[in-house]
Amino acid sequence: MAINWALFVRRRYQVTLLLHRRKITIPGVDTDIATLNSVKECKSVLEKHRPDVVIHTAGLTNVEECESNAGLAKSINVNLAENIAKACSQFGAKLVHISTDHLFAGDQSLMNEESPPDPVNNYGVTKLQSEIQVLKNCKEALVIRTNFFGWGTKYRQSFSDFILNKLRNSEVIDLFSDVFFTPIVAEELVSKVHQLIDLNAQGVFNIVSHERLSKYEFGIKLAKCFNLDARLIRSISIDCKENLTARPKDMSLSNDKLCQTLECKVLSVDKQFELLKQQENSGINQQVALEVIPYGRHYIDKSDVQSVVEVLEHGMLTQGPKVLEFENKVARYVGAKYTVAVANGTAALHLACMALELKEGDEVITTPNTFVATSNAILYTGAKPSFVDIDAKTLNIDIHKIESTILNSDNVQAVLPVHFAGLPCDMKKIKQLADKHGLSVVEDAAHALGATYENGAKVGNCQYSDMTIFSFHPVKGIAAGEGGMITTNNKDLYHRLTLLRSHGITKGNFEFPGISKPDNSLVNKNEALEDGKLKRWYYEMQHLGYNYRITDIQCALAVSQMDKVELFLNTRKSLVEFYDQAFSKMNNITPLQLHDRINSSHHIYVVAIDFDKMGISRNQFMQRLADQGVGSQVHYIPVVSQPYYQDMGYDVEQYPVVSQYYQNTLSLPLYYGLSRTDQELVVGSIKRLLQ
Repeated sequence: MAINWALFVRRRYQVTLLLHRRKITIPGVDTDIATLNSVKECKSVLEKHRPDVVIHTAGLTNVEECESNAGLAKSINVNLAENIAKACSQFGAKLVHISTDHLFAGDQSLMNEESPPDPVNNYGVTKLQSEIQVLKNCKEALVIRTNFFGWGTKYRQSFSDFILNKLRNSEVIDLFSDVFFTPIVAEELVSKVHQLIDLNAQGVFNIVSHERLSKYEFGIKLAKCFNLDARLIRSISIDCKENLTARPKDMSLSNDKLCQTLECKVLSVDKQFELLKQQENSGINQQVALEVIPYGRHYIDKSDVQSVVEVLEHGMLTQGPKVLEFENKVARYVGAKYTVAVANGTAALHLACMALELKEGDEVITTPNTFVATSNAILYTGAKPSFVDIDAKTLNIDIHKIESTILNSDNVQAVLPVHFAGLPCDMKKIKQLADKHGLSVVEDAAHALGATYENGAKVGNCQYSDMTIFSFHPVKGIAAGEGGMITTNNKDLYHRLTLLRSHGITKGNFEFPGISKPDNSLVNKNEALEDGKLKRWYYEMQHLGYNYRITDIQCALAVSQMDKVELFLNTRKSLVEFYDQAFSKMNNITPLQLHDRINSSHHIYVVAIDFDKMGISRNQFMQRLADQGVGSQVHYIPVVSQPYYQDMGYDVEQYPVVSQYYQNTLSLPLYYGLSRTDQELVVGSIKRLLQ
């Protein structure tokens, strides 16, 4: 309702729309996120925005939820109204409180403002209590009893939206023929409220239409106005709904007091429907943009910004000291001897595979449950990925299937395990297998900065591998814009990586084989040396490398981000614990990777949802989540099912565990900066869909 209100009055008044969770954009309307859990907080918001009038439209209106969660209903419907009323009274702002027509037993028609309330459910009880608190604590407040319809938003439909959407999709609707109300279109409601405000009216007013209609009659009239098939609407009795929370059968209200006070008439329902149609044609229902909570997001604070500014103003933009500073910082953090920073995680994977000197005919064991960059890096060298299915418990490569793959393959040279979602693989066992068969090991830890092995050591210290790679994409553990890192304890690999990172060129540092051939005969002796010393300009390309350098700008950001890495990790852990507890009480959803949570960096939060049992596709589920302001993602489409890999002869049916995982998986929002209210929105939205 608040959104409709803002849309209708934005040209006449300066409007600020206060939101609890969702960030919404409306042209011509200021928005702000506010917490109103106390009188003090309410008054602080009023002092910030200094309004003349406060329209309080918030409420928990789901009748079943009010019944099942009485504490939440009281908090939102009663306590919040009381806090706002007290704050408005102290601040001197006019308060308009939107109530309901749900306050009576439903055995009489056209109840007026003096009729004694007799609610039949907890929703009605709490709304009545809110009226009492508002009038008690803010003597000049307006309390509006109504039942409105109008254009809702993608994440919240009105009654008229529900009917129109169903009919436009040619779906049958059941509407009650024995439940009556006096509906009013939102624009007419808003107009009448502001007329009362202009008169400085106070107390209780019914703002409704003149016509008492059943829900069924309302649907038929609406269908005819919009030229839709009214035959899709079926008449039923509310008595047929045995498990429905008790509701009044007659919620109709009299608007005599309103009409006498304003000396007016309210538009007929037919004219209200025409107004609704005009609003749709004008596109008013398309002017609200909802900001969706993403599945992942970076966090940047002032210290991060300042670190980049300092480089821009005073430092080298690339190939400067910040690169080395970043490398040293990561080396100390993970416990590795050497680190090589590169442009991105894919570049790190590619260089690691090149440093192993993989070639055509070689095979590298890896997992199909990863982003394509992992196996693509193997292909870049001419080698071939040999995929091993995942373990259903960890979602990582199945340790028990690695050795049989080695024995059944022609020329396995390396293993490239992926620490999916931040949960480390059993690297001790992988290392044992690699040593047994003389294989190299490269860990793909793009998700796992800060994760630990069973012995508590940090992933990336390379105690079980030749090299480990990290990614610093914005949704990863820390952000460098883009960026990657290779860690190793092998000096020869380190030297090779630094060459390959920059075109295969070395300049000014020949501590490793440089201007001499293996037979010690000098190459370009006259070009390289003068008086036995290296010429100042001389550089030398020793290998075919790439321009995979990272900039000082990126490294400055990453260095600053590293100062917060433990804060990020602890926050992610807390967020995961909240999700685990919330989803443990729900059917048709199962949190995954519960095994060994303590060692994970919690890069993403993955669940399995039984979409078939729910009778909804994953795409529909994700769309409905997005409509409620909740983003989601799928990690990942199995590499072996990608067309390019299928053309190479890979068959996803040979990997049944990853195939089954993919059918039901969904990744939910998880990042530093995800607030508890955001998480509650995520959980609440999923709970409603699951029900």
